[in-house]
Amino acid sequence: MKFKFSLDRILGFAALLISLLTLFIFFYQTNLLKKQSWLSVRPRLTFSKNISRTVSASDSITSTIIELRVSIMNNGLGPAIIESNQVVYQNQKYDMISFFDTALPKLKTYGHFSLVSDLSVGGAIPASESIDLFTYQYDLKNEDQINKYLGVEESYQLPFDIYVEYSSMYEEKWMVTSNKKGHPKQVR
Repeated sequence: MKFKFSLDRILGFAALLISLLTLFIFFYQTNLLKKQSWLSVRPRLTFSKNISRTVSASDSITSTIIELRVSIMNNGLGPAIIESNQVVYQNQKYDMISFFDTALPKLKTYGHFSLVSDLSVGGAIPASESIDLFTYQYDLKNEDQINKYLGVEESYQLPFDIYVEYSSMYEEKWMVTSNKKGHPKQVR
């Protein structure tokens, strides 16, 4: 059997090839749009520790008040939906609200907590928003005792880890840890 090349066959093969190429480009563009849409709502939680000093004077007594504030911020583009959170200290797991009373009760003798909040599971942190997790205030004269009690060298070091698992609107999940630098770890 002899195969003949005719103009009709060549045009038919060219049309088929163009159709397949168009289909390939369509699927490729669809995949790119899907990835772009996922990235457009991807949250990225990060922890921040802020220390401020306030000097006050009254009746010839000068004191320096230190305020340590730990916050979590969504630096991503979409809302971060909280899946779980916990504090880990000496291989024990705690919730944020009861952690300081249970694991580190002596801290209240050196200063006071003006704020301790918990991230509610199912709650969301909108893009570019932050939530203060706790604020601890103490007099500078107590700093050495606090550092000794916590077993740290500097007041900005935390002897515990705060773990937060969160997800995007597309149900991608990540884990972020307070004392680790770098990108959040993707869970699934």
